[in-house]
Amino acid sequence: MYTCSKYTDCASCEKFRKDIFKYRTFPRGVFIPKAKCSRNIIYFILKGEIWVNSNEHPDTILREGDFILQPVGSTVEFRMHTPVEAITLMINGIRNVCDIRYQSGLNYVEDATLKPTVLKACQPMTIFLGSLKMALNDDMCCEGFLNVKLTELHYIMICYYPLKDLGDFFIPIYRQGRSFHFFVMNNYQQAKDVESFAKLGGYSVSSFRRLFKETFEEPVYQWMLKQKCQEVLKDVTTTDMSITEISAKYGFESLANFSHFCRTNFGKSPRALRAK
Repeated sequence: MYTCSKYTDCASCEKFRKDIFKYRTFPRGVFIPKAKCSRNIIYFILKGEIWVNSNEHPDTILREGDFILQPVGSTVEFRMHTPVEAITLMINGIRNVCDIRYQSGLNYVEDATLKPTVLKACQPMTIFLGSLKMALNDDMCCEGFLNVKLTELHYIMICYYPLKDLGDFFIPIYRQGRSFHFFVMNNYQQAKDVESFAKLGGYSVSSFRRLFKETFEEPVYQWMLKQKCQEVLKDVTTTDMSITEISAKYGFESLANFSHFCRTNFGKSPRALRAK
């Protein structure tokens, strides 16, 4: 039988991450008391039988191939009825790998009600989890690799599970994303930088960056710069506000700084933009 060896040691690399996917084993009888989820967690049961109790999944038995979602802020407890193997996944949001299916999911949850939802691993999911288990056991925990696996997982779910099942499964995250999107669109003009933006919503900067990237699919600073560019250009080219007034409106320390911003992002000075 062919065996292989892993030659790369990733453990000392700054991109080594063990907080995305985790492979766990538990002996029979282990009890994990109620604890609050600090992030959205998907539990994939690879082997065994486990009792779960939470508001989302009250007094529920999970068996091999089952998986559930526990949203951030929920409390959950477990008891192992047999030896158990499981993989956990911590996510901030749903990766949009298909615009049509993603929007359909948003439309579905508008009128859907939250209910216990246990999904069963289909054959592609079983193959995926088997390969993921091997990678995790070999400490292949590079952030880049795990993000690729996360994208692969989303493709499998989008392609092999009915929209209704996905909608019921992801209702808490769809609604989180919608509320976060609402917060961003209603508050970004008040934020001078990423740190103040995160503070407005009561987020840590790292959590805010992660959640923003999951929701808007680009870094928050890059997105904020785009919005600022669009609004500055609109004010310069379509309003009667003076250049000095526009500069002050967007918090530039001087007209020279404002002119530098316009030249960098638009290739012209504010007055040249207005003249054009």
